[in-house]
Amino acid sequence: MRFNGRYIAAIVIVILVGSFFLFGTVFNNRDAGQAAQDGQAPSRAPRVVYETFTAEEQPGYLVLRGRTEALREVSVRAETGGRVVEAPAPEGARVEEGDLLCRLEVDARQAALDQARADLRAAQQEYEGAVTLSDRGYRSQNSVAALEAARDGARARLEAAQQELANIYIRAPFGGWFDRRDAEIGDYLAPGASCGVVLELDPLLAVAQVSESDVGVLEPGMTGEAQLITGETVTGTLRRIAHQADPATRTFRTELSIANPDGVLRSGITTEIIIPLPAQRAHLVPTTVLALNEDGHIGVRIIDSNDRVRFVEVEWLSDAPGGSWVAGLPDPARVIVQGQDFVEDGAIVESVAAP
Repeated sequence: MRFNGRYIAAIVIVILVGSFFLFGTVFNNRDAGQAAQDGQAPSRAPRVVYETFTAEEQPGYLVLRGRTEALREVSVRAETGGRVVEAPAPEGARVEEGDLLCRLEVDARQAALDQARADLRAAQQEYEGAVTLSDRGYRSQNSVAALEAARDGARARLEAAQQELANIYIRAPFGGWFDRRDAEIGDYLAPGASCGVVLELDPLLAVAQVSESDVGVLEPGMTGEAQLITGETVTGTLRRIAHQADPATRTFRTELSIANPDGVLRSGITTEIIIPLPAQRAHLVPTTVLALNEDGHIGVRIIDSNDRVRFVEVEWLSDAPGGSWVAGLPDPARVIVQGQDFVEDGAIVESVAAP
């Protein structure tokens, strides 16, 4: 029985191996025949749907994002040291040029001024007496010149004492808004310490950075519109376009000057600046046809006269109801509106006009 069992196992193995080779050959022949048949069948061009778009005159504009800034922001500092004894201007108040912001203690400044005046009177009398004696021949010209120099020195010390006393009055350098107080009554201010900050908000500046590709279309004097995030929309004039780019961002600072006589508009507000540009020919195409090429440039796939696909880089101008305004397409342009994601640049397609 052992002998018979081994024979049976061997027969089963032979049958399995033979079946494997037999069926494998059949399947391989069938696949080869199918492949040959497919190779003889002609390839079919992909079908796409297109629409024809014509260009129209479209007013262009440049949109920038920035913020508002004060025309001038100055930290008003003490030119002499002393204790603050008066601070009449409240924070946030409107101030005019010359208004008192802080007054320091007089200390010994008045005494120094009185002494300088007395010294000048004495020096003046000595000089006048020396001139009289010199005219009579009793004094030399050298002694007169020395006394004249002493008199001039006394006059200079008097002017310095007067200026030192005047420096205790810290005043607004220009009209604006006393935005922040840095010193209160009783504080000691060293020379160079700040009394407070004054802002000039009329005109107010809307400041943004312009890219290298767009700076060439801007000129000082152009009209623009600023839409503040607080809800206000105001118009202004381009005041300045920087001639040198920021080394870090390669962008140019642009300033839009906005009238703000009442100081209602504030500094530091996020702003969208819209600058109208000359009208140009543009196409209104569905936003869904816009695509990016391998270099990351935005464009549209169109069909030329030979039904060949072309990717055309475009300049996006603005959104509009029903699509986007773009510049750079031929006029007219057969734009692929269906199937554009399944064809490559240069491919031959079967084109069908959209209903």
